Amino acid sequence: MTAISSGTITVLDPTAPPRELSHSMALRPEDLRGRAVGFLWNSKPNGDALFSRLEELLREKYEIAMTSYQRKPTASLPADDKVIEELATTADAVVVGLGD
Repeated sequence: MTAISSGTITVLDPTAPPRELSHSMALRPEDLRGRAVGFLWNSKPNGDALFSRLEELLREKYEIAMTSYQRKPTASLPADDKVIEELATTADAVVVGLGD
């Protein structure tokens, strides 16, 4: 004869209630003419080609003064603080994007 013990099963709910996130938008320059534009690429394929073409278009249409490129190590990791600081100090506007 086998004894059966009555146990308790605990069920965990892995979901959390929705969080309300509120972020204000960054200030935008009125015009890009003569401004510096930074690009932050997440290292996905073709992102460099996309940014290169976008730089050409911005130079033609808005006569941007200069560009700087920064790169995240991978798409799944945030950019280093040093990279963000570099963009914040050298660019008037920053384009953040990915490839694929």
